[in-house]
Amino acid sequence: MFKRKTLLSLLVFITFALILSACAPERDVENVGNNTGGQESSDTEVGTPEKPDSLLVWINDEDIAEDVSLEIFERYTEETGIEVEYERVALPDQLQELALAGPTGDGPDLFFQPQDRLGDAVTQGLAVPFNYTDEELNGFSEAAIDAFTYEGEIYGAPVAIETYFAFYNKSILDSPPETIEEVFEVSKEITDPSEDRYGFLISPEFYYLYSFINAYGGYVFGEEDGSYDPDDIGLNNDGAVEGLTKYQEFINEGLLPKTLTVDVLDGLFSEGKVGMVVSGPWNMPIYGEALGDDLGTAPLPKINGDGAPSFVGVKSWLVSYYSEHPEWAEDLAKFMTNDENAQIYYDVTGELPPRDEILDQIDDPIYEGYTAQVEFGTPMPNIPEMSVVWDIDDAIELINNGEDVKETLDDVVANIKDKIDQLQ
Repeated sequence: MFKRKTLLSLLVFITFALILSACAPERDVENVGNNTGGQESSDTEVGTPEKPDSLLVWINDEDIAEDVSLEIFERYTEETGIEVEYERVALPDQLQELALAGPTGDGPDLFFQPQDRLGDAVTQGLAVPFNYTDEELNGFSEAAIDAFTYEGEIYGAPVAIETYFAFYNKSILDSPPETIEEVFEVSKEITDPSEDRYGFLISPEFYYLYSFINAYGGYVFGEEDGSYDPDDIGLNNDGAVEGLTKYQEFINEGLLPKTLTVDVLDGLFSEGKVGMVVSGPWNMPIYGEALGDDLGTAPLPKINGDGAPSFVGVKSWLVSYYSEHPEWAEDLAKFMTNDENAQIYYDVTGELPPRDEILDQIDDPIYEGYTAQVEFGTPMPNIPEMSVVWDIDDAIELINNGEDVKETLDDVVANIKDKIDQLQ
């Protein structure tokens, strides 16, 4: 999901980025966003910036991202005459590469990021705020706009809102288990690692295992009055320990493999060898093609007696600080996320756009699991300190290999706090 960095590499990168930012061009941020909404206009109009010949966009390094982007880019060129060029850059690498490429003029006009990296992007001076009219804002869900609001400014054009939930194979399970205890018992009946058959699979990553952690009272950062406190980390409290101990029971009983990648999980489920997996809407097309009518969805099984919490994330287009055409970059971002193009994005990717008009029209029963799970969703923090929290994956790897849960979490949280101190 997100790449982890060592403390040394992180410090070197931040130092280098700060040095480069001193070389950044002067930018009148207040004038950013005087856009045309993707409509043809005269370059001679007062307040209208000169139209560029082209814009450069960094998309995620995925075939499906390229497929949907090309279609929308062509539509924008037809309306404005501006060519849209693109480069595939993996999501976890974009901020670091932008910090290096931006000052030299080799960076994009638009880039793509999840909300948990927003604080990083802003504090490094890599992104500029958008100017939205009330009408433009009303088209987005409030949660999506909140996710890309940082210190009172909106920094993105939201593309997709997502959380993970349960997919199940109806040819293996008559109905999805409703509690984690039922999952455990079903797994004991079905699982045969020698045949690559499992009752239940979940990727051993913090993103997904947050459900176990938070269900018992663990948390990322303490919150007060809508603000996160990076000095208050609840990833090694009693609740977090209890939750990951519950998860470790699956490993100890041989019901989950000690090592598991997302690709392997997707492959086994698509081959019809797994009863239930935890994944998200991005896999709707893949799983649907593989299993057809045997595919079902459900909210996550209850953990600790209640609906299992899940991270809710938003992905968005951001305008680079180094763009020579920030107004037109913003215009393109808004065009790509309007109702019509958001519908195209949903049709191609299966990811749900954060636009109420489209969400209200979705009646496909395969999305019932998603819509039910959203009720139990928790927004991912978007402050810069979140970037080092993903180091908790190091602890999960050790827990998978039988290490003591409490001691392991204490160690990794201490390291996370040290890194946060270096950021502050």
